[in-house]
Amino acid sequence: MGGVTFFDSKECEWADISVLIAGASVTKLLGVKYKRTQAKTALKGAGRKTIGIQSGNEDITGSIILYVGAVNDLNKAAVAAGGNSILDVSTDIVITYKPAPGRPLQTDTLIGVEFTEYEKGMDQGADHMPVTMPFLAVNLIEA
Repeated sequence: MGGVTFFDSKECEWADISVLIAGASVTKLLGVKYKRTQAKTALKGAGRKTIGIQSGNEDITGSIILYVGAVNDLNKAAVAAGGNSILDVSTDIVITYKPAPGRPLQTDTLIGVEFTEYEKGMDQGADHMPVTMPFLAVNLIEA
């Protein structure tokens, strides 16, 4: 692959990330994932072969898993800002991957995040309540 140098480096570990939601550090975090997708269509012309690939819309989606106490705190902040719940507000999420030998600092910023749903519930014997909150974002800046 021209222009790309591959080398061994230390992989990121869970302890290496920090997450900010609306500028506040989140410690009751159990998981975070996000992805960028772009619609692609095979462009057809004369014959059977594809003659090109046409690009379409791009989407940024993901989810975050928090303890229920953090979800309750987000809801309280949303109500204080004039919404009914965290589903009514737009915010940014900043994920920072700390540097390590052979690995530079990496910061991914999800812009204009809006949560689409959350569900609370517990089963017998549970000692905590994880809540998964899917989201959409306007943009993803990877720096």
